[in-house]
Formats: sequence, structure tokens, C-alpha cells
Amino acid sequence: MSRRVIGVIGSAGDTAPGSVVDILDVAARVGAAVARAGAVLVSGGTTGVMAAASRGAREAGGLTIGFLPEADRSRASAFVDIAFPTGMGTIRNLLTPRVCDAVIMIGGGAGTLNELTIAYDFGTPVVAVAGTGGWADRIRSVLLEERWLDERRTVAVSFGTTPEDAVAEALRRADEPRRFTSFAVHSGPAAD
Repeated sequence: MSRRVIGVIGSAGDTAPGSVVDILDVAARVGAAVARAGAVLVSGGTTGVMAAASRGAREAGGLTIGFLPEADRSRASAFVDIAFPTGMGTIRNLLTPRVCDAVIMIGGGAGTLNELTIAYDFGTPVVAVAGTGGWADRIRSVLLEERWLDERRTVAVSFGTTPEDAVAEALRRADEPRRFTSFAVHSGPAAD
């Protein structure tokens, strides 16, 4: 049986607007809980939430993977076991939501929001850690029926009140049947 793969998306800095907690501590606790569950942790592989989650996972004996925006492997956090230097810039945001069984969102700005919408489009469950500020908290106010990003109802966004709750929810949701969508090229008007 293959291991579950849990993504962590969030702020590259050490704070997030509106956060009522230390987001780096939250990220480290998420990473540790992912590792203790025997899952692989995937992130953008650089600083902030990504580095802290990788540190937590590594210290708990887990495996960490990072999809770097740069083409330079040396830009990876010291806590990333396997670094993929994509050279894709923000386009690399496609990778984490696509390869993961579920994604956990901590804080986050525009890049994190981009990863959330990509996960939604692919049907990858997203669990936001409440109280971490940024889009992890703001997204709730724009959700349709408190669950969906739009009328397609592709995959529900859910919330965890603690890092450990968020990981438990992500692991539970990783087993949900997925409705895969793709970025197909259409010759007519957009389907949205």
C-alpha cells in the first residue's frame, strides 16, 4: 500500500495578516502530525510555513518533499529531504495540489489562494487551519454554503481548529472519492 501524501500550503513569511497564533509553530505541529501518521509531507520547499512544516515532519521521522519555484536546489529549506528545483516560478503551484491526497492551508497570501483554487479544480480536499490568518481565515467568508468555492461543488473546503485536528481531517478526507477535473483546452466559450 502506498503512503498518503499530504500537502502544506501557506505563507512564505513568518506571519500572516489576522493570525492569532504563531503560524510557524502551527506549521511545525502539522508537519509532526503528518509524519506520525506515516504520511509524506509535500510543500513548496522554501521558507516560512513550508520550512516549519518540513522541520516538524523531519523531527518526527517523516519524509519531506519540496517543489521549488527556482531551478536551484540550494534554495530548498534544510528540512526538505527531496527537492525538485522546478524553475517554474509560481506555475509550480500546480504541483502540490495535483500530487497530494489532501492539502492543509495555514495562513497564506495570493500564492496560497492560487494553490487552494487549483486544489479545488483538481478535486483535492483542502483543510484550512482556523486562526492562522490570511486566506486560511478569510476564505470562510466567501464560501458558497460554507463549503464550496463555486456552484460546481467540486470538493468541500473544511476547517480544523488545531493543527492536529486539521491533519486528522485531511487524512480522513484523503480517502474520499475524487472528482478529477483538468485544465482542458476548449475551443468554445469557457465552461465556467
